[in-house]
Amino acid sequence: MNSKTVFLQTYGCQMNERDSEEVLGMLTAQGYEIAQAPEQADVILLNTCSVREHAEERAFGKMGELSVLKRERPELVLGIIGCMAKLHQDAIFKRLPKVDLVAGPAELYDLPYLLAEIHEKRQRGKVMAVGRAFRPLEQKPAGEYRRPGVGAFVTIMEGCDKSCTYCIVPKTRGQEVSRPAEEIIHEIARLVEAGYQDITLLGQNVNSYGKRFPDGTGYKGPLGRLRLLEEDPETLLDFPTLLRLIDRRTNVKRLRFTTSHPFDAHERLFEAMRDCRSVCDWLHLPVQSGSNRLLRAMRRGYTREAYLDKVSRLRELVPDISLSTDIIIGFPGETDDDFEQTARLMREVEYDSAFIFKYSPRPGTDAAAREDDVPREVKEARNQTLLTLQDEISQKRLQRFEGREVEVLIEGQAKRPGQMFGRTRGNHGVVVTGDAELAERLVTVRITRALPHTLFGEVAA
Repeated sequence: MNSKTVFLQTYGCQMNERDSEEVLGMLTAQGYEIAQAPEQADVILLNTCSVREHAEERAFGKMGELSVLKRERPELVLGIIGCMAKLHQDAIFKRLPKVDLVAGPAELYDLPYLLAEIHEKRQRGKVMAVGRAFRPLEQKPAGEYRRPGVGAFVTIMEGCDKSCTYCIVPKTRGQEVSRPAEEIIHEIARLVEAGYQDITLLGQNVNSYGKRFPDGTGYKGPLGRLRLLEEDPETLLDFPTLLRLIDRRTNVKRLRFTTSHPFDAHERLFEAMRDCRSVCDWLHLPVQSGSNRLLRAMRRGYTREAYLDKVSRLRELVPDISLSTDIIIGFPGETDDDFEQTARLMREVEYDSAFIFKYSPRPGTDAAAREDDVPREVKEARNQTLLTLQDEISQKRLQRFEGREVEVLIEGQAKRPGQMFGRTRGNHGVVVTGDAELAERLVTVRITRALPHTLFGEVAA
């Protein structure tokens, strides 16, 4: 193989970031070196996301720019991988004729072979990468790459069994398949030995971990009916049990997880968060809307009242919990009253942070068949209203830390000289006065000031 340098850029969620690490691990094991800029690479890959239209258009635009490099280097290999690749394969080749390779999530582990195929068949024209047999999660090709730093992602499951009407993930990622617990624990133990201190467990819905393993086992009962956990909780390997196993059998200092679906977030999870020393006081719990009518239309599987009850119980068990969420603005049929219900829920919950998105139809989803009837200017106005509201709430939430001493894991240099950046156990960003000797250390910081999105402090004497 002639090409030995690869540049990979990632768009979208943390699952995509972990997929990118997997891809780089496989390719470095095949002899590739990682290029720091696309101009230095023999192979350029964009790992894409289809959850938001904006991410797709950014990827299309970026690949359009990169295609210019082929004028001077026709041997350059351009590829688009990930969810967008699976969803829009034909459109990609039509809009971007310079692209050589398209591979969806299930084909990522075939990339070394697909690249070799391109080099072998280059004289016969473009190679369109098609789907290959799904490899179970425990049979991934050898090779591992991790970005340097204090944090690392560990995938515990792939796919999603939910049927939210706006989401394309079940079609691009497939059904839920969980990794064996021993494999996860072994990977985390190796990461800890390598110096990583903050591990984030990843899955489209981590709360349903254990429902289905690659060998067909899981906590599914006869005829596909889910057996109630309360029937035999000690023998079931579900997500709360996994958290307890990791906490007991590894020395990881900080353990996080995302994303949690509210329907599957139960008291056993909250109790595990309370009991496990390593599990951080942070939960990302996407609500999407505060309107029961829209929650039904989104097919979320819970009500506003059920969601609030869970938040209340979580705060009883983990009083200092930090909560973040996702909210969709302008879903088809959203009225002024629906929007006000969402704003009221935000005031009641008081999230530490929120990711607020304007709805855009995703081809292939059930919601895409509905009229996108909320005008763009209304979406924009509602979006700005909630962003302003969340800034006010975030400021209030962070002000509770002023004057307090908190544990901060320093990740690296902040934007200004003489300052470092780190995070609390509640996932709050903190700018700390100090120099590089603080890097990758756990330090006690006295918080002196709070802004809506950042805390400021000094190392406690």
